[in-house]
Amino acid sequence: MRLRHLLAQELAAGFGTHHEDPIVQQLTGLRRIGAAVYDLEQELQAAEKTGGKDLRRARCYFAAAETLVTFADAFVLDAFADPQHPRHIPHVTFLQAQAFYLKVPDLVTGVRQEIAYPGAAQVKLPVLPGPRFETERCPLEHMLAMQRAAAKVEELIGTRIESLRLHSAGAEPHGLRPAVLAMAAAHTKRDAADQVIGALRQGERVPPETHEEAESFYYDGVLRQYLYAAQELELAGVTAAAPRTEEAPEEAPEPTPLHPAQPRPQPHRWQQQGSWPSGGGGGGFGLGQLIAADVVGNLVGDLLGGLFGGGGNWGGGGGGNWW
Repeated sequence: MRLRHLLAQELAAGFGTHHEDPIVQQLTGLRRIGAAVYDLEQELQAAEKTGGKDLRRARCYFAAAETLVTFADAFVLDAFADPQHPRHIPHVTFLQAQAFYLKVPDLVTGVRQEIAYPGAAQVKLPVLPGPRFETERCPLEHMLAMQRAAAKVEELIGTRIESLRLHSAGAEPHGLRPAVLAMAAAHTKRDAADQVIGALRQGERVPPETHEEAESFYYDGVLRQYLYAAQELELAGVTAAAPRTEEAPEEAPEPTPLHPAQPRPQPHRWQQQGSWPSGGGGGGFGLGQLIAADVVGNLVGDLLGGLFGGGGNWGGGGGGNWW
């Protein structure tokens, strides 16, 4: 059973309960978009059984849709931890999840068009996650949502890699190497961002710049790279020219605020902040040091060693847009 479907089951009780709260109603409607992706997988599998068509692009669209839904489901999971008492989630968290969900219908259409006539879909590949929504300083709940989404999608892509290896009859599947390298780099960024969350949960002071860098690590260094890896596994080379960040909002429907009176956080351009001191009077963090070259090289080597029984020569590898 696919990981995203398991995550959907975690949400099922809450979303299956009737609530008058307009926030819950909006989330329920968005969640139905995600449920369509699971049904779509069955259509795709049926088309593959008939044979005779190149469905790699269809698979690529599906992989992107599944990954985006996994992101979004993980972002809103806190809202329904107790089905009878839906919890408030930060406005910025709702907006980011909604942006992910609203990209999915076009991808579902793309899959079905590709099933009917391979090459017919007009949705541009690779699929990008879109820019991230921000507030002046994201609340801890939003950071935890990003952390949870990173963990869920890492498991999703890792499971997919293992499945490909098991069914590849000893030959390396197309797209496996860049996907594995992307996972290694993303895991390193995730470890660094996780340390910031750990400090916040313990009440330590984290400089605003480091807080911002941790958010960037989760979004561009983890979520974006896993989305690229998911597509690369289905259509090798599709993300070769993909951007590592998106500095301007895409042309897409404006997300609906949770409450009409509550101002919508505006996306803004993110620029690399560089690195910050790791010591000093405020207990600050220097994330640049946490992802030093030797750490990166060792982690990549360890991951590849676990997957391939070796891989030491890959340890210091970067991957262009994968890093």
